[in-house]
This record gives sequence, structure tokens and C-alpha cells, in this order.
Amino acid sequence: MSPNEFRFDGHRPEGVLLLHGLTGTPAEMRVLGESLAADGYSVHAPLLPGRGTRPEDMHSLCWEDWMDAALRAYDALAERHESVVVGGVSAGGTMALDVALRRRPAALLLYATALAIRDRIAYVTPYIWRIVRSWPAPQSDCVEPETRTPCYDPAPLRAVSELIGGIRRVRNRIEEITAPAFVAHAVTDRFVPVACSYELSKRLRGPVRTLFLDGTGHGITADAKRHEVAKESRAFLAERFGAARLRRTDATAAD
Repeated sequence: MSPNEFRFDGHRPEGVLLLHGLTGTPAEMRVLGESLAADGYSVHAPLLPGRGTRPEDMHSLCWEDWMDAALRAYDALAERHESVVVGGVSAGGTMALDVALRRRPAALLLYATALAIRDRIAYVTPYIWRIVRSWPAPQSDCVEPETRTPCYDPAPLRAVSELIGGIRRVRNRIEEITAPAFVAHAVTDRFVPVACSYELSKRLRGPVRTLFLDGTGHGITADAKRHEVAKESRAFLAERFGAARLRRTDATAAD
């Protein structure tokens, strides 16, 4: 599966921005993106800075470098569409929350969103990454190994450190986010505790629809239940934007 960014142009007034994980690529979002495109959404999944090349390319990049790329992609979609949905998996979900703090997305798609990291070593990385540049990547918990998407190994510790900073930024401000959200997580996720998504479902101020899955690993958009994740994501957006169009039609009729 190609690690490159992908883009689909649809006929609907809504665009969808999809953000991949910490050291992964847009391949993690491909099945979801194709499924949303089949419903007529324009979809863009950018390759975030430093990914898809070599781990060393992340040593000089910070959270704001990643966010600048995400916000540029968001703004480009917003220029051409009435509204924009932002989705992300793992660290991409954390970034999606940060986008929602800086823009006004119409909805959020949050998959295994990192509000915490199970491996406690991650919390030491802000203090050691200048000395210890990388660390062997943890063994995947992917249920279907043939669907495994490319990720860096070894993992660049600067990137882990930046994610810790991003988590701290968004976790303190979750209640400020009012966009409707679809929150999905694997109950046996070995990397990001499922408690993160329970927390999101309680603290987000907009309406929340949840999906908790057995039989899949952390990368739920690409693993064994990827098609179920895509189906439920489509249903959430259909419910959201179908109601929005109905309200606009009623308002026009009243005028």
C-alpha cells in the first residue's frame, strides 16, 4: 500500500481531512478515505512532515511543524467546501483535536486518539531525546499482519516527545471543543488506553457517538475491523449532514 498522500474530489459540499499517526503514513487512512469518497465526500490525507522517508527526518521537527501542515490542508479544503470534517488516528486524532481548537470543523472523526500513552517511557522522552535519538519501535498489536502499514522503526524519540507536548496542550482544553464527534477505539489497544476515548466521550461538549471494538489492534482504521470502522463513520456523517441539510431546506422554505 502506497505511503503517499491521497486526495479524492467529491460532489458533496463537505470536505474531509484525514490525519495519520505519529510515525505512519496516509496508508493508515486509505480504506476509510475510499469509503468516504464513495459517499461523495472530497477527502484529503496529507503525508505529514518527516514521514514516509527515514526516521532521522523527524529529529528537527516539532508539533507546530505538523500542525502547520494540517492547518494548511484544512484551509485548502475550507476554501472549496461549505464545511470541513477532521479525522485522525492515534497521534492524528490528537492533532484533529488541536485543529478543532484553532478552526471550527463541522465534525470530528477520532480513532484511538492519544490522550495518554501506555508505555511510561514515552513521558521521559522530553528529557532524553537530545541524547537518545531513537528507540526500537514496539511490536505491533495488529490482528491482521498483512494489513500492517509502514511505520518507522526505530522510533524517533523527538517525535514521541512532541506528541507528549501535543497531548498536554489539547487535554487541558477538551471542554472547549463543541463539534459533533465520532469516537472509536479498540478495547484491547496496547498502545493508547481505551480510557482515552471514554474520557473524550465525557468531556467533549458536542454530541458524541462511540464505537468500541473487539478483535482489532491499535490501528483500527487499517486493521481487522477497518471496514466496520468505515461503515460506522459513514453512518455518523450521514446522520450529521443529512440533518444539517434538512435544517437549511426548512429555513429556506420559511423565508
